[in-house]
Amino acid sequence: MAEQSTLIEKYYISEKTDANKNVSFNFKKANQKVSANFENFIDAVKEFIKVSEKAKVDTRVWFHRDGAYRGSVNIEKAKVIVSKIESAKVENSKAIEFIENENLVDKAPVKKTPISVKKTEEKHTKFSSDNLPKLVFGLEKIYSQSIFDAILSERGSKRLATHKTKTRGEVSGSGKKPWDQKHTGNARAGSLRSPIFVGGGKVFGPTVERNYNLKINKKARKNALFSVLSLLAKDNAVLVKEYNLEKISTRGLLIELSKDNIASLNNILIVSNNETVFLSARNLPNVSVTKVTSLSIESLLAADVLVLSAADVKYLEGMAK
Repeated sequence: MAEQSTLIEKYYISEKTDANKNVSFNFKKANQKVSANFENFIDAVKEFIKVSEKAKVDTRVWFHRDGAYRGSVNIEKAKVIVSKIESAKVENSKAIEFIENENLVDKAPVKKTPISVKKTEEKHTKFSSDNLPKLVFGLEKIYSQSIFDAILSERGSKRLATHKTKTRGEVSGSGKKPWDQKHTGNARAGSLRSPIFVGGGKVFGPTVERNYNLKINKKARKNALFSVLSLLAKDNAVLVKEYNLEKISTRGLLIELSKDNIASLNNILIVSNNETVFLSARNLPNVSVTKVTSLSIESLLAADVLVLSAADVKYLEGMAK
């Protein structure tokens, strides 16, 4: 495309078809209403040439057909289009298609696809899983359905039934019969608190008695737990170590994590009963601390590394027996 100046007047020539399938061409300046309508395509282009010759800045016209952009030209190429169409005697309905097929218009420059750069994974220490018990960290079969069911059960147990609507027995209002049973022309009604009246009670609305807990069998829960632990071990993301801090210190815990080259990971899950470790990790957004008896399947799936003590490994091995 020819290099354009910073100041440029934009014009548009758009093909229009009415209900009788008659083709015409609208000519307009950018951000303005249609200034003229021409039956012939050449007349619209000539109008652009006429306006451009009087303009003090560069001009350019955009062609549209079927609601789509077909290309643009400056005044020099517009003159070439006029001569080409007159010599070829192109019909109005095929004029814009003709100049597009003959490459008489400039198309928008093709955007170069950026070269895909492979993201370099953050380097961190890989921990050997050879000494971990295979019953817990070495399952050959991964129970994906059990993992899915366990996550749904965990989420359901955290959900509270705090939403409620009032029934007809709970809304305020008179209990008096609004009108006589018969001879009024109205349907029978016993109370204004009925759901059919404005301000009446809600039928079958939510109540606080609803229970969102989902049952999962112990065996399925165990299969899900061991499957996720096996996936972590397969990725060499299980560190058997116990952090002991003398005092509550976020900086102290961060130093200990840095020694194992895991401080910069997005999600670190530490299994510990030590309250000092728990309180020290409160201000670290990428560190979570839990007890071995409270391991969450979803948190294990999200973890980049799992840190637990040898005693916790023996506890998990006892569950598998």
